[in-house]
Amino acid sequence: MINLRSNYKTQPVRFLHIAQQDGWRIKVYGIRFQKSAEDIVPDPNIIKLAEEAMLAQLPSPASTDSRYGLGFLIIHQGEHRNWLLLDWWYDQEILKQHLFSSPLDDPGTITRAEQDLLACTWELAVHGFERQAWIDTVLNNPTGPDVEAYLTQQLNADI
Repeated sequence: MINLRSNYKTQPVRFLHIAQQDGWRIKVYGIRFQKSAEDIVPDPNIIKLAEEAMLAQLPSPASTDSRYGLGFLIIHQGEHRNWLLLDWWYDQEILKQHLFSSPLDDPGTITRAEQDLLACTWELAVHGFERQAWIDTVLNNPTGPDVEAYLTQQLNADI
C-alpha cells in the first residue's frame, strides 16, 4: 500500500528565457511549489544563483562532433529544496544530465545530488516536452535539423 503525504497538486512550469554562455544556448525553465496563487516562477535570486552555478558545469567547447551546444535547465523551487537539473543533447539522441540541489533558505549552497535520482513528476514533464521538441525539430524534421525551431518550442503549462 502507498501512503501519500499529500494529494497531487499541479505546479506552474514556465519557460523563463534562453541563457547563452560560451557557445551554449540553454532553455531555462522555472517550476515553483505554490504556497499562494502568486507563486508562479522561482524567486529571482534563486534563478540567478542557479543559472550562474549550472552554466559553469557545461563542458567546453559547446559544440563538437557529438555535442551541439543545446540543452535546458530546470530550476525547481520545491517544497523542501531547490532542485537544479542541467540537461544537454549529446550524440544525436542522448540527453546528459547533472542534478544539483540547494536548501530553500540558502540557495547559493549548491551541491551535487545523489546519482540515483533522476527527476520528479513535474520535472519529467519538461523532459517529455523537450524530448518531443528534439524529435520534431532535429531528429525527424523533414527539412533537416532546425536548431532555431527547437529553441522556439517552449513549455508553459500547469502540470
